[in-house]
Amino acid sequence: MGSAVPVPGSRSLAVAAARHRADALAVLPPADGGPEGSLTLPPGAALHHDARGRIVAVREQVVRLVDPSGTVEPHRALGRPLHDLLVDFGAVDPCAGPEGLLTARLRRVADVPLPVHVVVWPDAVGGATLVLVPQAPSSEPAPAPGPSAADVERIAGLGHWEVDLATGSAWLSPALAELLGIPDRAGRRAGDLLQALHPADRPGFARCWSALLADGTPLEAEARLGDGTGRILEVHAALRGDGTVLGTASDVTSRRQAEERLRTLTQRFTDLLAVAPVGIALFDDDERMVQANQALCRLLGQGPEALRGRRADELLDLAAETAVVPGPVTPLLSRPAGSAGSVSWSCAPRALRTRERGAGGADADPVWCELHVSVSVHDDGGVTHLVVFTDVTDARRVEASLRHQAMHDELTGLPNRRALTTTVSRLLAGPTARRTGVLFCDLDNFKRVNDSLGHDAGDELLVELAARLRERLPAGCAASRSAGDEFVVVCADVDLHGGLDALSATVAGILRTAIPVHGQLVRISATVGAAVGATIGADPHTDPARPEIDPTADPVEQVLRLERATELAGLDPAPGHPGTGDLMRFADAALFEAKSGGTGRFALADEAIMKGADEALRMETQLREAMVNDELVLHFQPVVGPDGRVQTAEALVRWQHPEQGLIFPDKFLPVAEAADLMGDLDRWVLRTAVREAAVWPPSGPDGVVPSVAVNLAGLLPGDPDFLDTVHEAVTGAGLPYDRLVLELVETCLADLPSTTLREMNELIAAGVRFAVDDFGTGYSSLSRLTGLPAQIVKLDRGFVRGVATGESDRAVARAVVDLTAAIGQICVAEGVEDSDQFAVLRDLGVHAYQGWLFARAMPGEAFTQLLRRGPLTPEDRQAG
Repeated sequence: MGSAVPVPGSRSLAVAAARHRADALAVLPPADGGPEGSLTLPPGAALHHDARGRIVAVREQVVRLVDPSGTVEPHRALGRPLHDLLVDFGAVDPCAGPEGLLTARLRRVADVPLPVHVVVWPDAVGGATLVLVPQAPSSEPAPAPGPSAADVERIAGLGHWEVDLATGSAWLSPALAELLGIPDRAGRRAGDLLQALHPADRPGFARCWSALLADGTPLEAEARLGDGTGRILEVHAALRGDGTVLGTASDVTSRRQAEERLRTLTQRFTDLLAVAPVGIALFDDDERMVQANQALCRLLGQGPEALRGRRADELLDLAAETAVVPGPVTPLLSRPAGSAGSVSWSCAPRALRTRERGAGGADADPVWCELHVSVSVHDDGGVTHLVVFTDVTDARRVEASLRHQAMHDELTGLPNRRALTTTVSRLLAGPTARRTGVLFCDLDNFKRVNDSLGHDAGDELLVELAARLRERLPAGCAASRSAGDEFVVVCADVDLHGGLDALSATVAGILRTAIPVHGQLVRISATVGAAVGATIGADPHTDPARPEIDPTADPVEQVLRLERATELAGLDPAPGHPGTGDLMRFADAALFEAKSGGTGRFALADEAIMKGADEALRMETQLREAMVNDELVLHFQPVVGPDGRVQTAEALVRWQHPEQGLIFPDKFLPVAEAADLMGDLDRWVLRTAVREAAVWPPSGPDGVVPSVAVNLAGLLPGDPDFLDTVHEAVTGAGLPYDRLVLELVETCLADLPSTTLREMNELIAAGVRFAVDDFGTGYSSLSRLTGLPAQIVKLDRGFVRGVATGESDRAVARAVVDLTAAIGQICVAEGVEDSDQFAVLRDLGVHAYQGWLFARAMPGEAFTQLLRRGPLTPEDRQAG
């Protein structure tokens, strides 16, 4: 225990000890009402400890006494027990004797303990503020005195007082007298302190004083000063056994104002939490929830008591998280890399677990929230996380729907060509690159289903076949719908299925089936063209930074998940593999090869097929250049009436190649179709044909000028620019509308929507005529002629070829002629090559003829000369 002893040679210090005896002082309050660590300490070597004896505030002068070298920082003392610093220093004894100071020895670095005097201000909760005054050695002169107790009181905004109950006299410390604003003089009475208070606060103080005198209840009261300043005093007093009352009074105005501001801010924060439409929660430094507002409780379907104390990561729906981003789940409150201290950040949506109310606690669908986190570090090192949860579940659902639409076929639900390309590219960049297979599957005679049963039936068939592929493809394979009646299967490792040829046979078998559609059993098959990564020389590759694709699971689903995970992680997407286009092109070329051999077959890409594909690619490039460089030309083949007069000429495109000479359409139209150039080609043919036809001479003495027929395959009724393109071409060339015939195949004219029919009827009203080209091919029905918006029907050369020798072909031709005549249409026979055919067709009543019997297709200049010669006869056959 420390002991109270006189300080020789220092009367002022002895007086200070008498006036500041620890047993007579109360709390030294925080200067501004702040927490421990923000105390205002007296000047000099001062510190404050809490009820457990831990140092919570310290001045640098104390640390310099401990370590004069200055290597120890003041904050190193915080949190340490007081007895680590002071030796032979005991608890404050409220009954200590008069006029003395406590003593102790201060531990020092690399030196013997330093004897010190200790002035103590205990607080009401077991702590105390200490001021240490080094003792001077007896052999040395006394050190210069430190700050007096009166100075310390004045700076700290407190004072103390004493009342002798027997005489009623009172003594006030100079600091207290100054605080109360009354003269410091002798002869004070106990009532002087009461009179210094605000009148409204005097009765309450008087009651506390009475309780103190009646039963010794320690006096603890607050009261405003009566000087009009609004300052607040906190008064503590205790009754001593010798009939005196000792007390302290401190100015707590700043503290109370700070507390009021804090209460106001706390209430505003509480109100904000209550009315905020977003979820808000506070987490402590262990990341356990301390408080949650009602919006968050509603969001998670749980009450505040159920959430309080839950760790942040316990809120995560791990299954939903890993379904989006495979691998370890990032902690919910994970700091940004490189951040420290107080910091704020936002993070991508996270999946949170919810509970369905009234559902027995069963887990419901997760709720996805964006998080905005603000971390505050307190003076004592504690951490608070303020987290705002913004519900983005609906927005995420819309985003997922849009993302699914961008990667999947609307009709069948299968992945589309974009998803296919992404998957193939990822597989070619992985360890199974050489064994990655792509199989193009084209349905045989699908056009027959559309023609005979309608497009709805065709769609139904595609949906059923897509379901068969989903259900029956081997593990590690996935199907996509590339376009129209074409499916593409991708396989991560064809060796797992017996090789590419065995897998091709399996896929062809899945698509060879009979499916009931619209009440009819439709038998269907597919032709398959396949290629494997080894074909293009793909090399296996492993990237440790990117997860590998499981070759036994759906490759498209895996790749799309990984692409999404990469996007959410803010990483750059995997670069496209340069061989992706080649692999798919060679598979498509193999399909073309397989189709040339019949239906239901499959072919694998080999050197010859790849060479042909490369040639097709070169031709596509050259064709694009030809369209820009005006290398395309038109030839015209006349359509003549029974009298030999040219009624119409069909415009047929040719390619005047600078090196290969004249190339016929059967060589380059398939390339244009595969390269999606048919629309541009049709526009060029239309504009050029009407421009040349506008200057044709009459074909006979009656002055009638032939019409021009343009065959359309890429620019069709219903296309956004169809109507405008036709109008601009005709008016730009100055050609009368009634001299234009637009030829389309039957399927383009069947089951047209009302808007398309309106466009066609607008052109028909202007004079344009529509022709059904190649009627009789496929599975056309005569009954459909009556519903087609066409004025001309062109009987296919397949029937014309046998009309002179075959009764069935003649019967079909007769039926078509009779029906067209009955409904007011013109019948044109295509491919008339000899006089016998011409004679039969003329007898049947065919209106016009087109074929080599009269003239081959010829350049525009030659055709103009032909018109000037007048009507044609079979003897005038040309070799154009």
